[in-house]
Amino acid sequence: MSYENITDSVFTLDSCGDFQVTPEVYDSYWKYGYILIRSILSSEEVKLVEEGWNVDPTLQQFKYKQRDASGALMNMALWDDASMDASGLFSRSQKLAGTVEQLFGAEVYHYHAKYLCKPAHTGGSFIWHQDYGYWYFNGTLFPDDMCTAFLAVDDITAENGCLKIIPTSHKCGRIEHIKYDDQIQADLERVEHYKRRLGLKQVEMNKGDVLIFHSNILHRSDVNDSDKRRLAFATAFNTKRNNPTKAHHHPCYKAMAKVENTALLEWGQHKTWDSNKVFYDPRISKDHMNVIESTHQS
Repeated sequence: MSYENITDSVFTLDSCGDFQVTPEVYDSYWKYGYILIRSILSSEEVKLVEEGWNVDPTLQQFKYKQRDASGALMNMALWDDASMDASGLFSRSQKLAGTVEQLFGAEVYHYHAKYLCKPAHTGGSFIWHQDYGYWYFNGTLFPDDMCTAFLAVDDITAENGCLKIIPTSHKCGRIEHIKYDDQIQADLERVEHYKRRLGLKQVEMNKGDVLIFHSNILHRSDVNDSDKRRLAFATAFNTKRNNPTKAHHHPCYKAMAKVENTALLEWGQHKTWDSNKVFYDPRISKDHMNVIESTHQS
């Protein structure tokens, strides 16, 4: 199957290095279900976010491996509150969190964040799913109030396992998902229909690009067969008005202070790592998957 590279809903920073949510940006997000912002971070800033994966002493303890159905491995780390170090300062920056607030027209908070690393030659795949396919079970009621910001820390290409998305699939509502090993999978019969009707795009990204996508966008990524690592950093946002109806393994609403876009480079001058991050380690707790499995069994 041939895939069309992403060409629509692509934007850049302004001459001052900021990002403006113009009417075109706003309309594009709600039309296609995503926006791709080129070079939201400079090469120096991306290196600082990369150090969060390579250097952060607390995070090293909570990296875990996840296998896909073929046994190929992905390395991951996942935590709740926005931290006071490289990754958290990017998540809370005006040009990321501020952009999401303008798209939603509401106050947002940090739902969770994670690094996703596909090692060269062995990096596993993610099957077709919607992020709201998971989040639905957490007591969040409104998928329009949730999104993921997916930052390319490495260059991400078709060869090393880039995202594949179905544009406008956020308008299809929540698709039924089933537990499949350590992931959940959207109803593949419906996915095939949506691919034929709506098309399929692969999202190749340069390091420093970010894809902000609706919680109901159908997406997946393939195995990394290349000789280059694929490292990404993803932040999930939720709105205050969509505060979950029950306690679960991701946080309920907590006010998130945004920071100026200069904060990341300023942090890079001293690099103090935040040891207070609360990690979620699936090796210890499978609560999120157990809830999904028990719901389907009932």
